[in-house]
Formats: sequence, C-alpha cells, structure tokens
Amino acid sequence: MPIYKPTRVEYAIVNGRVSVVADDGTVIPAYWSHPDMGGTFPAVCLVHDWGGVTTTDRWIAHLLAQLGYYVLIPDLFQGATATTPAEGMALIKQHGDQAYAVVDRALRVLERHNRTNSRVGVIGFGMGGSLAYEAALVRPDLEAAVAFYGLPGRYFGKFKGARAPILAFYGAREPIVKAEEIERLRAELVESPHPHEVIVLPGIGREFFQDGVTGTPNDPDVIAWERTLAFLDRCVR
Repeated sequence: MPIYKPTRVEYAIVNGRVSVVADDGTVIPAYWSHPDMGGTFPAVCLVHDWGGVTTTDRWIAHLLAQLGYYVLIPDLFQGATATTPAEGMALIKQHGDQAYAVVDRALRVLERHNRTNSRVGVIGFGMGGSLAYEAALVRPDLEAAVAFYGLPGRYFGKFKGARAPILAFYGAREPIVKAEEIERLRAELVESPHPHEVIVLPGIGREFFQDGVTGTPNDPDVIAWERTLAFLDRCVR
C-alpha cells in the first residue's frame, strides 16, 4: 500500500489502540491514527466489517492520517476478531444491536475533539458500510459517507432523505447484494438533493484493499482509493 503521494502534503503520524470516553460516559475501545503535529484536521470514522479491526483497517487509517485526516476506528466487537464468516456472524449477533450506537458516539467524539475541525466523514466496509448508510440517513451534521459493499435493503425507501452525500462502492462480482438492489439504491439516491454516487467496479467482489492500493490506474483498488480521496477532499475538508 503506497504511503507517498507527490501531489499531497504527507504528515508524520501517531497511531495505536486507545480508549475513548464518549459524552455520555461510555468508554469505546478504538484504534486511532492522526497527524503528529498541532492544529486541527478533518476527521474520519472508519467502521470495520465482521472480522473486527483488521490489519487492512489499520493500514487505511494510517494512509488517511498521512494525508491529513484524524481517524478513529471504533472497535464494535470489544477487541474480539473473526477469521471465518461463521465467527463473524456470531460477533455480529452478539454486538450488532449496539453497533450503530457506538458509531454514533464515535462520530460525536470526533466532531467535538480539540484536534479536529468538526468536519467529519464516515467510511465503512460490509457491516460498516451498512452503518455508514445509517449515519448518512439519520445524522444532520455528517459531511460525507463512503460505503463499501454495505447492505442497502433495510434502508430502502429512506435514501431520498439522506442528510449527507453518499459514495457507494460495489464489485461486479458482489456475492450478496444483488444487481437490482444496487440499481434501486442508485435510483433512490437520485431523488436526494445531495451529490451521491454509486460505483460498480469490474473484476472484484469484496476484496477491496486486501493487497494494498497497488497497480495501474485502471485497477479496482486504485480507482476506489482515488475516488474516495477525491470525495473526502470535496465534502469533508
């Protein structure tokens, strides 16, 4: 995964596991990464999938921090991780009912943190992508939501009322969300006044960023990364 972009300022960063105290006193275990310097920065809440906080999630947090974002990954599974879908589904069953509440608290923390400029976006993968949709639909103060292969079904009928711009990514080999669901998502978002976009990339299922952001400009990971950065720059900075 590249760490140098000649067209951007690159920051030295601080990262590691932390415990974040929300405004209601709730303690959120999390991973953070942010520029190692003073001043304020736009913020990103990165929401993990069924595997818990993975190496890929941490890589993405580091890259965003190097580009000038203050990044927080709330650990929705309280430190537990999964290596198989069955293990992941068990963790979702155990923690899923409280997952959005944790994301919502994390977003409030980022909005009010003394090192952020109060402009906050959310990026989610799989389960986290679904939660990113939810944040865009219910929070009045979110700047942007990026959802990678989130499940849109439970939110159908609500997307036209989205309160923040949404950028959604799916692979053409997407194994769960059907093509007609993706098209319905796109159609509903057209009715919203915000500048949304739904992108389906060829040659990929759900393997975004597993091998880093490498390859030619036409590779799915590179396209997704560059489009995500452009979206965040436009909406969150």
